Amino acid sequence: MEILLIVLTCVVGLVFAAAVAMFYVGCLGATMAALNNGRIVWGSLSFFVPPLALLYGIRHKEQVGWSYGFMIKGGAAVAVMLLLAWGGMHLLPAPVNSGGQLMERLLPQPSES
Repeated sequence: MEILLIVLTCVVGLVFAAAVAMFYVGCLGATMAALNNGRIVWGSLSFFVPPLALLYGIRHKEQVGWSYGFMIKGGAAVAVMLLLAWGGMHLLPAPVNSGGQLMERLLPQPSES
């Protein structure tokens, strides 16, 4: 069971990394499309802040072409995975014996001399 959990975590991590890479490749494509069409400000801003390329892609779908699909699909996969992780964390049961902070429980008790 421990090995299954490790393998599942690795697979989820690889899927998440692939989705993030797909999103950023799409953002790079939209940045290059903006620069090729003379939109120097959009291209420069979206190079340094890649999610701005999504805004450019939404307005100019015909110019960005294939990268729009990469941005949408990669971004949607990342959003779904983050929402599932956030929801899963809130579905976990609350600890019953929450006497003190986590670090207080993990650290050894001081010796009384």
